[in-house]
Amino acid sequence: DIDECAIGSHNCSAAETCYNIQGSFRCLSFECPSNYRKVSDMRCERINCFNYLECQNTPVRITYYQLNFQTNIVVPAHIFRIGPSPAYAGDSIALTITKGNEEGFFSTRRLNAYTGIVYLQRQVSEPKDFLLDVEMKLWRQGTYTTFLAKIYIFITAHAY
Repeated sequence: DIDECAIGSHNCSAAETCYNIQGSFRCLSFECPSNYRKVSDMRCERINCFNYLECQNTPVRITYYQLNFQTNIVVPAHIFRIGPSPAYAGDSIALTITKGNEEGFFSTRRLNAYTGIVYLQRQVSEPKDFLLDVEMKLWRQGTYTTFLAKIYIFITAHAY
């Protein structure tokens, strides 16, 4: 595998980030939706919300992740772990894949009250890109707070 990002042989624009994958690369750009501000390369935070329901149902934070696996990954495979940091006694989370799992390759499971995982539940037979939206709703002291993980998953051909 040649790291096109490191050696500069990619064709990503200045507004995009080059992400190396096995045998290739992807050009990714991260934009924050309106009412969010970029607080780091991979994270957006909500600026404000106007009523109780909107505050509960729109993510306080959107974080982007990139994961790279090969087609020969053994399933079920835990690929992503999520939970509040710090976690407190009494916290409880609910995880939902809200977008990107139309073919049912992925699922979620709670490991305990405040930790959940996303796992690959069936084999991906050929190289394929996914963008999963995974919503974590945190129940803490009588209030729900929503967090959104946008996970780019690149399944590449396995190297022989």
